[in-house]
Amino acid sequence: MKWILTESNEEASSELAQAAGLHPLVARLMVNRGITDPAAALSFLTCDLSTLSDPRIFRDMERAVRRIRDALARKEKIVVYGDYDVDGITASTLLTLVLRGLGAVVDWYIPDRMSEGYGLNAGALEMFKGSGTGLVITVDCGISALHEAEQARSLGIDLIITDHHELPGGRNDSGEEREAGQVGRSAPAAYAVIHPLLLAPDVPEPVASSVAGLTGVGVAFKLAQALLDTGAGDAGVLHYLDLVTLGTVADMGSLTGENRVLVKHGLEALSSASAQRPGVAALKAVAGLTGKKVGVGTVGFSLAPRINASGRLENASAAFRLLSTESSSEAAELAEMLDAMNRERRSIEDVIWEDARRMCLHKDIPSTGALVLASEKWHPGVIGIVASRIAEEFYRPTALISLQDGIGKGSARSVPGFDLYRALVQCADLLLGYGGHRYAAGFTVDQGRIEELSARLDAVARERAGADGFVRTLRIDGSVSLAELGRELVEEIER
Repeated sequence: MKWILTESNEEASSELAQAAGLHPLVARLMVNRGITDPAAALSFLTCDLSTLSDPRIFRDMERAVRRIRDALARKEKIVVYGDYDVDGITASTLLTLVLRGLGAVVDWYIPDRMSEGYGLNAGALEMFKGSGTGLVITVDCGISALHEAEQARSLGIDLIITDHHELPGGRNDSGEEREAGQVGRSAPAAYAVIHPLLLAPDVPEPVASSVAGLTGVGVAFKLAQALLDTGAGDAGVLHYLDLVTLGTVADMGSLTGENRVLVKHGLEALSSASAQRPGVAALKAVAGLTGKKVGVGTVGFSLAPRINASGRLENASAAFRLLSTESSSEAAELAEMLDAMNRERRSIEDVIWEDARRMCLHKDIPSTGALVLASEKWHPGVIGIVASRIAEEFYRPTALISLQDGIGKGSARSVPGFDLYRALVQCADLLLGYGGHRYAAGFTVDQGRIEELSARLDAVARERAGADGFVRTLRIDGSVSLAELGRELVEEIER
């Protein structure tokens, strides 16, 4: 492991400490993270809900809100279409509950991981048309659904996409290849697209940066905020911060900008003994967390895996019903079900882990840029977790592929410094489909092209890593003397 000692700007740190009344070490930590303005430093520490941006900064927000309000007025059927991970489940729950509260004729739909796979699909759209649905709103998915957006239009269904994943690659107006993530024409031709990178042209850079890291549930929250037309501190909006926090933390959203504000207050809601939705209380009970303070680690390692379990092994309906029910008895039953599924998931994970690790140990790891492993024995709902563990142990971008009937469903995880989504763009001609972001992605591939995919991804990774390869690093903000240490300093850092 390589230690990197950050060169501190002592002058800026001293000025910030004096201006904001901070401990010198805390000021140094903030300067090292690019926070030098006293007002910005205090905002970072206080996490005031009033600092949340106006949701109308999103380019298509007002258009989306008008369309939804029109559907409300005409009692038109709406479907909220989500993803089967925690981010997608919480986003689906949040928006469905908000629409129900506004009197909407609304249903929800989360595709089956096994039979349908990720994202918007043609069969579901045909089904919605047959049931009289006029408006579909995606949450945590849809940004890569170029063909499905065209299909929705041909069926007479208006499509509002809310997502945070990488915008699809494509070509700009000059015909040149556009880099993944660069805003351009290849966003789906939907009625409206709400995405953290698709903002109004006059949005100041600091505001744009504050929403850039929103996850799927965070984007859904901004739509809800606009629909409810209330201030950020309104009780109607605050009621959903527990859901926002579960999804944001589970999706490993960066705890900066608006994510930091939302998660801070959401953790308080999750820790509170009162005003908890029955599903959260039941989930805490099976996790042994009743009456205990909930932190980021608690969400990531205790609550989120249980919510994820149903979407990984079967379908996400149990998790959605848990988070949306108003019945304590139903919540208790569903929480027990998810807890049992999570135990089963761990058993399956252990078997895949041993198998995948054994494959890695037979490889020449030092000369390997990326690990691509495949098996017909692996459960497609669990390979993502194992890919994370393999990537961590061997410190290489890793893709695990579950094979069935000649098709591979892949789940990939990256390491710091390697943009996984951009790498998949370079392999797009070998794939049947793909999507995700820099650290996590999914794809489908014909079994006959896996060897070629492995070679291509390995070459891309080795080129990006350079001569030294992927090296673990530990960034150190600076040294601290024993005299500086104390309870007050620890508490101030914990803020």
